[in-house]
Amino acid sequence: MQDIDKHSFQIKKIKGRLYVQENLESDMSGAIAGQTTQIKIILIFLVNFICVLLSIVSGYLGAITSLYISVDTELRLEYSLMIFVLVSWILTTISQGFSKGVLSAIIGVFIAMTGASILAKLGLLEMPEQFFFATSGLMIVGLAICNSCFYVIRFTAALFDILLPRHRWVWITSRLSSALINALAAKFGSDIAFFAAQKNGTGLENILPQLTDIEKLNLTIIAICSGILFTLILTLTSWWVNYYQDVPWRYPDLLRSWTLAVGSWCATSFQNLDLSGVNFRGAKLANTDLRARKLYRTCFQGVTGLERARVNSRYMDLENPKVQKLLTHGYSETKDLRELNLRGAYLQNADLRHLDFTDTDLTGADLQNADLRGSILVRAQVIGVDFTGANLTGICIQDWSVNSQTNFTNVECDYIYRKLDDNGEVSDRYPLAGQNFEPREFESLYQEVGNVVELVFKEGVNWRAFAFTLQKLQIEDDGLGLELKGIEKRGDLWVVKVTHNENAPKEIVEQRLNGVYPEMLNLLASKEQQINKLLGIAADQAEALKGYSKQPFGNSFFISGSTITNLAGSGQIDYDEAAGQVRSIVANGGNLDAVNAKAQNLLNQLQGQSVATTSNQQAELIQQVILTEANKDHFFKQFLLQQGQQITSTMPKSVITTAMQAAISQLS
Repeated sequence: MQDIDKHSFQIKKIKGRLYVQENLESDMSGAIAGQTTQIKIILIFLVNFICVLLSIVSGYLGAITSLYISVDTELRLEYSLMIFVLVSWILTTISQGFSKGVLSAIIGVFIAMTGASILAKLGLLEMPEQFFFATSGLMIVGLAICNSCFYVIRFTAALFDILLPRHRWVWITSRLSSALINALAAKFGSDIAFFAAQKNGTGLENILPQLTDIEKLNLTIIAICSGILFTLILTLTSWWVNYYQDVPWRYPDLLRSWTLAVGSWCATSFQNLDLSGVNFRGAKLANTDLRARKLYRTCFQGVTGLERARVNSRYMDLENPKVQKLLTHGYSETKDLRELNLRGAYLQNADLRHLDFTDTDLTGADLQNADLRGSILVRAQVIGVDFTGANLTGICIQDWSVNSQTNFTNVECDYIYRKLDDNGEVSDRYPLAGQNFEPREFESLYQEVGNVVELVFKEGVNWRAFAFTLQKLQIEDDGLGLELKGIEKRGDLWVVKVTHNENAPKEIVEQRLNGVYPEMLNLLASKEQQINKLLGIAADQAEALKGYSKQPFGNSFFISGSTITNLAGSGQIDYDEAAGQVRSIVANGGNLDAVNAKAQNLLNQLQGQSVATTSNQQAELIQQVILTEANKDHFFKQFLLQQGQQITSTMPKSVITTAMQAAISQLS
């Protein structure tokens, strides 16, 4: 993709603007969208205020816990067990996530309570009254406070990353400021805890007054340090988990969705709009609501901040970071773009070399002048894609889907691959190795036209009967303008494509073809000469057969009339009989059992009639028959060129495959 000139467009400041379809501009290049500074300040203040409140609570919990454990009270055991459960929870949450952390906390509670009960029964531990009730309540409160602090701090840190520019100094400053604020709030919570401990009902009101001033001072320091340390541990572990899990940049992630939702509050909004054709080139879209209804060929090239915008996958997979990178930078660092929805993607001039688009939906995408050399398009949906000027050399097109709206104008393409094997390697090069497409040849082969009829055959096609069908309709009604477009094998089905005059209704053309073909098929089986006479081509064919009289037929045979004889004169076979068998083998290439039987019958006949007794002679004769039929029948020739390599690749190595490959190579 060409570099974006950031000074080539007028800057539009549209922060906080709520767009409707009627006032939407098509040129948004260079726009600065998102939230106003005032809104960002309000959001940062609100989340920090919540963090401060929770830090006060966590500071209080840390301080009061240290007081009860430091001073010999009846609740020392309960608080000690709570610490055990909290440590178990936080270590598991850090390493294995929320669900495993909750499970670890439940198991920790069970182990703590069971262990205490066993020790009490053994007489090693004196259990206070209402121990289970008090301990369970304390653990629930402790876990609730810790979970609240942990996830609110995680959310706050993620929101800072969404709201503020992605610079290292911004990240460091925001983290240091948050740590300092949380520590001060925790100190305040610790002071409250020490003050509250001296009141009636805490169990400490009778113990603390008995302490000396130095002991009180030490206990105060321990309480304050414990409260601050406890809060900082929660803060730092929250940040570590965000860093380790790449929050808020990881996709998919619930926390990312929440922060993006809050981060686009009161921001520039394009929600539920049709942004088709809108040019955002070079725009700054951080903190923008881009949940659009349609993004058909919307240009995001050169856009910054798209990863910080609120988007969805309603039209295309815009939530996926790989898709965002592809649309904004025009290239992808990862080669795996399989099974993505890139419908209507604007990828003009993009560098898409060697990318894997297997099963990807590219319907309606704009790939003008894109470089797709070596890309994998297996089963890709390229319906309506604009490939104008694109480089398609070396692409793999196995089972891709195109239609008449797919535009191949002026594409560059030397060769393609038609298969991808089980190891992910391309195969079935076309044209064959050492040959390349002529200029615009690929376009002529694969550019679909709108006025095309597809005829589907489940049990193969009788090519001669279909050729007669086309000739008959061409003679009877020139207005249909019937021309053979191509042949395609889709699984067990054969699909024959025939173009027709734009003024001829498609239904009529399809009805005529489907009506005449069975008629020709039946007549061909019994009265081939009658068909020739009906079409008025018997004389031409007879003249053509005369031209074969005593003519060389390869290096080892000659043909006289319609009889092929070897040079030794020791054996002969009727040309029409041999041609019919060869055509039948080619037509049934997808059915290995039928092909093997027919091929063996032909070889046995050539051997038995002493026409061709060696493998080389048999291959030569079959090759000459294929070439002769292909030169006479454009339909048969096109079928060989389009499907021959695929047929021979599925057949075992034999005289037949050798002859077919040699003939295809000569015809190409």
